[in-house]
Amino acid sequence: MSIAFGGIVALFFRGLNLVVALGLVGLCSYELEKGDYGRFVLGLTFVGIVNAATGGLTAATAYQVANQRRPPGMALANGGVLGGGLGAAAVAGGLLAGWWFAGEARQEALAVGAACAAVVVNSVVAGVFLGREAFIRYNLALVCPPLFALAGIAATFFVLGQRTPDAALWAYAAGWWAAVALLLVSGGGAGARNARLEGAMLAAIGRFSLLAGIASGISYLNYRADLFVVRHFEGEEGVAVYSLAVYLAESVWQVSGSLALATYARVGSLSRPEAAALTARVMRHTVVLLGVICAGLFAASWAIEAVVFPKYDGMGSALRFILPGVLLYGLAQSFSGFYTYQRGMPWVSAVVAGAGLVLDMAFAFTLVPRMGVDGAALASALAYSLAILGGLTVFMRQERIGPAGIFRFGRAELEDYRALVSRLRAGLVRAQG
Repeated sequence: MSIAFGGIVALFFRGLNLVVALGLVGLCSYELEKGDYGRFVLGLTFVGIVNAATGGLTAATAYQVANQRRPPGMALANGGVLGGGLGAAAVAGGLLAGWWFAGEARQEALAVGAACAAVVVNSVVAGVFLGREAFIRYNLALVCPPLFALAGIAATFFVLGQRTPDAALWAYAAGWWAAVALLLVSGGGAGARNARLEGAMLAAIGRFSLLAGIASGISYLNYRADLFVVRHFEGEEGVAVYSLAVYLAESVWQVSGSLALATYARVGSLSRPEAAALTARVMRHTVVLLGVICAGLFAASWAIEAVVFPKYDGMGSALRFILPGVLLYGLAQSFSGFYTYQRGMPWVSAVVAGAGLVLDMAFAFTLVPRMGVDGAALASALAYSLAILGGLTVFMRQERIGPAGIFRFGRAELEDYRALVSRLRAGLVRAQG
C-alpha cells in the first residue's frame, strides 16, 4: 500500500472525525454562553489528557501485535486487564473530585470521570485493530465515540432543553460509552479465542504503556496547558476564544496524522534504515500538504471569524499567530511513530513534547499578560517550532538523513501520487465494469 493511498484511507476517517469535532465545537459554542463554553472546554481538556495518556496503552497493544508478533487475543486480554484497572481509577477520580466540589462543578467532575473511563476501555480495542492493520475497524474506534457524543449533546440541547456545561459533559460521556459497547459487541473481542494472561506480556504492556502514556500525556499538555494560563489572565471567555483558534489550527494535524497512521505497522516491521527512510518520506508529504492547508487557513482567518464565530472577537488573529508552529509540529506524529513503533523508545517523543511544554509555559507567562490571547498563540507557535526542530536534528544525525531528506519533495513522492491515481482509476474501471 503506497503512502498516498494509505494516507487517503486514513484521511477519510480522520476527515469524518474532524467534521464531528468541528460540529461539536460549533454546536457548543453557539448553544452555550461564552463563559459556559469555556468551562465545557476545560472539562474536555481533562478528558483529552486521559485520552492522550491512554494512547500509550493503544501503542503498547499495537506494538505487541505488529512488532512482537503476539496473538491479538493475548494482547487484548493483557491490555484489557490494565485498561479495566485504569478505567476504574478514572471513575474513582471523578467520584473523589465530585465529593470535593459543589454545585455544577460536582456534576462536571463526575461526568469527566465517566468519560475518561470510556476512553481508557476504547484505547485497548483500538490498539489491537491498529496492530493487525485493521484500519477500517481502528478508524471506527476513533470516529464512533465522538460521533455518538455529538449526537448525545445535540439531543440534550434540543430534546431535553438543557444547555449547561454539566449536561453537555454527561451527554458526552454517555455517547462514548454507547460507542464502546457497540464496538465490543460488533467485533472488539474478535481475537478473544486466543486470549490468555501472561505475566511477561502484561509487564511489557505496562512498561510500554507507562512510557508511551507519559509521552502522549506530555504532548497533550504541550497543546493545552496554556489554556490554564489564558484562564488565569483572560478568564473563561478568553479560554473560549483561544480554544476555537487552537481547534481550527490543530485540525490540520488530521492530515499529517493520517499519513503517519498509514505507515505505523510498516515502520514497526521494517529494518531500522528502511523505517527511517519511510519516516522521512512521510515527513516530506506532510510538509507539502500542511503547507498548502495552513496557507489557506491563514488567508481565510478573517472570514472565518466574521462569518462563523462572530461573537468570539480575536479568534482570527490568534489563529494566524499559531499556524506556523502548527505546520512544523505536524512532523511530530511521524517522528513519534518511528521512535515508538520501530525503536520501542516512546520516551523520545516525551522529551520533545516536554521541551515544548516547558518552552510554551515560559513564553505564555511572558506573552499572555502583554498580548492576551494572541500571546498564548504566539507562545505555542514558538514552542512547537523549537521543540520539533530539536527532535528532528537528533533524528537526522542518528539516521544519517540530511535536511533535504525531510523538506525536499522529489520523485519518490510524485510516484506515490501516480500510484494513487492509477489505483483509483483501476477501481473506477472495475466499478463501471
